[in-house]
Amino acid sequence: MSATKTSAVPRQRLKTPAQQQFLERFAVALETDGFPRIAGRIFGLLIMCDEDLSLDEIAESVGASKASVSVNTRMMEEKGLIDRVSRSGDRRDYYKLSADPFGRTIESRLQRWDRIRGVMGEAMGDQSLPLCARTRLKEFDSLSAEMRELLNVALVRLRNRRKR
Repeated sequence: MSATKTSAVPRQRLKTPAQQQFLERFAVALETDGFPRIAGRIFGLLIMCDEDLSLDEIAESVGASKASVSVNTRMMEEKGLIDRVSRSGDRRDYYKLSADPFGRTIESRLQRWDRIRGVMGEAMGDQSLPLCARTRLKEFDSLSAEMRELLNVALVRLRNRRKR
C-alpha cells in the first residue's frame, strides 16, 4: 500500500501546468546540449522532488518505460548529475539529485574542452598544415586557455561558497 502511495506523490506534484511546462522546457534545453529528452525530464523531476525516487516512480512521473528510465538514470549517474541511493530493507534503487550537479557539469565541459584542445595542439605543430590554419589553431588555443582559466576560477569559487 505504501508503494502505491509513494508512487502517486511525484505524479501529484507534476499536475500543475507550470510544473509540466518546466519539465518539458528543461528537457528540451538539455536536449540541445546533447542529452536525450527523457534524461532532461528525469533531471527536471529530481530538481523538483525533495525525496528519493525509484525507477518505477520516475517512469510513472515522466511517462516513460522503466527500461528507458534505467538507461538514462545510469548515464546521468555516470556524469555525476544524480546519485543512486538505497533504503534499509528495500532492494530497489532510488535516485536523487547530486549534491553538486552544476559543478560536475562544468568539470565535464572542461574535460571535453581539454580533449579538443589536445587535438588542436597536436595539429598546431604540423608544419604541413597551411600557415593560416596553424594561426587559427593557435588563436583558438590561446582564447580557450583563457576561458578555461576563468571557468576554473568560477568552479573553485562555487565550491568554496558551497562549503560555507
